[in-house]
Amino acid sequence: MYISLWTISSNTLYLLFAFVLLSVVVLLAETISRRKKFVSSAVSSAPSPPGPRKFPIIGNLNVLDGYEVPYQAFSDLGKKYGQIVKLQLGSVPAVVVNGIENIKEVLITKTNHFDSRPNFQRYHRLFSGNKENSLAFCDWSDLHKLRRDMLTPHTFPKSFSTRFQDLNGIISQHTEHMMTQFSSEPSQTVNIKEYFLKSSANIFNEYFCSKTIDYNDQKLDTFISNFDRIFYEVNQGYAADFMPFLMTFHKNNMQQMDRWSHQVRDIILGQIIGDRLDTYANGMEEKDYLDSLIAHIKEERLPSMSWDTALFALEDILGGHAAVGNFLTIVCKYLIDNPRVQLAIQKEIDETNHNANVITLDDRKSMPYTQAVLMESLRMIASPIVPHVSNQETTINGYHVPEKTLIFLNNYETNMSADLWDEPEQFKPERFLNEQGNLFKPDHFLPFGAGKRSCMGYKFVQFISFSMITNLLKTHTMKSGDYKIQPGSLAVSDLRCPVVLESRV
Repeated sequence: MYISLWTISSNTLYLLFAFVLLSVVVLLAETISRRKKFVSSAVSSAPSPPGPRKFPIIGNLNVLDGYEVPYQAFSDLGKKYGQIVKLQLGSVPAVVVNGIENIKEVLITKTNHFDSRPNFQRYHRLFSGNKENSLAFCDWSDLHKLRRDMLTPHTFPKSFSTRFQDLNGIISQHTEHMMTQFSSEPSQTVNIKEYFLKSSANIFNEYFCSKTIDYNDQKLDTFISNFDRIFYEVNQGYAADFMPFLMTFHKNNMQQMDRWSHQVRDIILGQIIGDRLDTYANGMEEKDYLDSLIAHIKEERLPSMSWDTALFALEDILGGHAAVGNFLTIVCKYLIDNPRVQLAIQKEIDETNHNANVITLDDRKSMPYTQAVLMESLRMIASPIVPHVSNQETTINGYHVPEKTLIFLNNYETNMSADLWDEPEQFKPERFLNEQGNLFKPDHFLPFGAGKRSCMGYKFVQFISFSMITNLLKTHTMKSGDYKIQPGSLAVSDLRCPVVLESRV
């Protein structure tokens, strides 16, 4: 009898416990549901941002007219309507975000709300009919996260790691090769952009794929020129992006882009990849990024990825050399226009390098002024952050933002505002050095974005630019540069950018 009563009591206790647990779960679910409804209601009832009156068809595209840099219009709109401004650009609803705290809300605090990209027809055309093939212009997805995760060990190698030493050696090797191409004449004129593009291309090719294209091969010329044209194209803005019916006027340009892209794909398959896909065997050591892509496909890892998707990912990262080459070309122009800065870099080189044959990444920590010059160049360029798109109904600074709204982040203002910088129109690398002479980056300076959609290749911009600029100025002084740079753009329109070099020897 005792056992029977105990059994009944135990069963009752278990039932009571289950009932209490179920009640708690139901209560929590109801609380969460009410909270979601409350938040959703709060979001929906938030006020719309102020903005100018829109016109039929064009919307507010007229407000961008007359500015050298469209983002300058965003600053003026911010002064008139406030930091968050609502626009209708053709058929595309948009919001302009001014102010560093608001920008950080989009990029960091609510990064999951704004991780999509514009659905421009041009982006689809650039990537074989589907912008999701692109790393930069795709929406966030499990596949995109996978592609970023696979890239991270290669684009962000830890200091003193084997991968970092590989990169250091490859950069030094190709920088030295570039320097040997300059003559020993006291003065010479060189197409500096071509040298930067070729050297950067083979750094990317060797590091990510363990393969280079011979510097004398015509295919390398085609490789860099096609990527450079594509890079320039993606850095442009067209009314057709917002009024798709105008795309018919870009038909010839788009067809030309298709030809350039196909030529690049053929070179990568023939000169870079070769038989690597066919000869890969499961379990082989993955020595570079190309190996990691091939292994993922051959071993049928999840989430699944097609070979075509892998090729687009590879093309995207190899094409990053165009950004580096264009940036270096702009840096040279700034240095030519500011000879005192050249002299200061050369002084730092002479005090640091101690007659070594080549300046390497190991010297960066001893050369804060040179690094400050590169940061000041990034600030002056004020290249726009790739627009984001809201993937849900949300708010920015308390203002209602509907789903699928295009988000412009006005980093031109944060780079060039007199409220944030002393004499922002002047090239002053010293602004990135503290009182002790150490490198200093203000919180409002976000040249590569932030959050989960931040630039994957910014370390390469920093590393390669440091190596090439320092080794160039170690032996030469740049006296003149007969080319123009476009404010607010990282792309230099001309492939030919002649610079006069004078030997320091």
